[in-house]
Amino acid sequence: MSLSFNPDSSSLINTRWASIFLSERDVAGQIPINFVTNSGVSLAAACFGNKTFETRSAERCISNLLEGAYRRFIVDLYWSVESRTWSFCPVSIPKNAPVVTVSTTATSTPTTTVTATQSTATVLAPSSGSTVYQLGSYRCSDKLDLSSLIDIFQDYFKQTTSQLNVYIRYITFNLHVAASASTPNQAARKISGAELPSSSERVDTMMDDRLFNYIYTLSQLEKERSNLNQSWYEVDDGYKPITEYFTIHELSDGSQSTPDGWPGTKYVQLAKERRLLLEYGTVDPQLEVYNLTSGENSAIFPPGYLTSGLSVSAAANGGLDFDCLYDADAYEVSQVNGSWAVSNSLPMPVGLNETHALRELSDKVVNLTACGLTPILNSTLFNKTADNAAILYENISLASTWAWADGEPRGADVGDNINSPKYDRCAVMDVSLGGHWRVANCTDVRRAACRVGNLPYTWTLSNASYNYGNAYSNACPENTTFGVPRTGLENTYLYRYLLTQPIDVVDPSSPDQVKREIWLDFNSRDITSCWVTGGPDAQCPYASDPGQLRRRTVLVAAIAGIVICIITALTLFVKCNANRRNSRRGKRIIHGWEYEGVPS
Repeated sequence: MSLSFNPDSSSLINTRWASIFLSERDVAGQIPINFVTNSGVSLAAACFGNKTFETRSAERCISNLLEGAYRRFIVDLYWSVESRTWSFCPVSIPKNAPVVTVSTTATSTPTTTVTATQSTATVLAPSSGSTVYQLGSYRCSDKLDLSSLIDIFQDYFKQTTSQLNVYIRYITFNLHVAASASTPNQAARKISGAELPSSSERVDTMMDDRLFNYIYTLSQLEKERSNLNQSWYEVDDGYKPITEYFTIHELSDGSQSTPDGWPGTKYVQLAKERRLLLEYGTVDPQLEVYNLTSGENSAIFPPGYLTSGLSVSAAANGGLDFDCLYDADAYEVSQVNGSWAVSNSLPMPVGLNETHALRELSDKVVNLTACGLTPILNSTLFNKTADNAAILYENISLASTWAWADGEPRGADVGDNINSPKYDRCAVMDVSLGGHWRVANCTDVRRAACRVGNLPYTWTLSNASYNYGNAYSNACPENTTFGVPRTGLENTYLYRYLLTQPIDVVDPSSPDQVKREIWLDFNSRDITSCWVTGGPDAQCPYASDPGQLRRRTVLVAAIAGIVICIITALTLFVKCNANRRNSRRGKRIIHGWEYEGVPS
């Protein structure tokens, strides 16, 4: 059974949120990907928290999470020796067992029993038409496996090819052995030899066979690291990584290399057109003899390569206990260990109703992101899975955005006239809003945020107030540049710096906006939904407003379909006429080509 990317309409991101994600993606485009936070989710919790592993529900759940802007996926796979598949179900489904109808449930759902040697499973036939086996406390479809996940991601990548909706996705595979159907709630036994996956059954082989065009691999990374002049430096300036984030070694011939660097998102997803990074997570002891590496070109990074977990727990006061990466005394990247920083868990609030619990959980996600961590949702929200409660899960992923204040950026949903108004779309940081951003009129006067040197975490302010255009051209002191935070952690450093300023310079409680806001080098003066750096004359790199481009893409596809139909019809018409003529004439075949000739 082939699955597809098929989200609910309720999970679709509106134009304003599309603009938020796009602006954050673009402003971080040159930041190495290991320092860019995302939103993460465990499929075991979000899709299978009710212990039901049904094919169509899983298709809808994974699709909703993809559409709902989750970037990192934690996937638990179970190797079934009996069926020779990597399944989502923790229990092996009996193979080639006789099926006998025994009863009907209260809802008139046919129920059947499958019997195998030393194992019993009940088969349920839900309304979707997918057969579901009752295996202890689990309900499992026999067609829900790694191939199903590949189907959905492959279809999703094919449906999202515009520069406006291309985002890198990360998958961490936790590998297990499926339990026996005779003892479904007990740990599986250790396997070895022929019981292990063969070369063609390996996770990396299966992913590489069908998604190789999208995968960025370890071998690619190592090759590019060895000679930056012929890789990350060989692209347009806007695609080159910010080198202050990693170590650089230079040889006598001028060539450079790095032992620890990563490319930026623009390089990976736009220059190299790669959209997927894969990693092994935990591996059960029952699979300890399973060799994770299949060769130097393995599609999957080793365990821990894309993840540096930090412990997160609920504090006694209802807040969040964790090691925030912000340190007032640390300004060098080497002092802030933020590479691939993710939260190990995101605990669900207890004792609150659904509305308040969701708000508190969203606040925790905001705090994690501001501290430079990618939040991982590994709880089933209110006992509801994302196939039936897409909006609940979407709220958490939306909370992982770090830049804009609630309701901003205003003007992102402008419809017909995307170039009007022209002057009210420049970004300011508002210290009264916790350092989040607002849209302000570019002709207003504010102080400007100035980055010291090229240091990501070091800021100062202009000595006076300017409008946005003058702030870009001459506001910042010597050895500083008009800048904008490019990650949640950079934003926190700027915000915290502003809070240390004298009250007559920065005052979060002042009614005077000049004291509450500062200019950032970020504007959408060119096109409404397209935010760019580089001053007032910077142009949007995209063709049009994201909402209009999406509509244009649909229109072009429809027109293309009509044109193809017309061409096909004309071709058939011409061919039929030609066949009629040719039936009266002779033909000769020379080297495979048909030539018309006069009958002899």
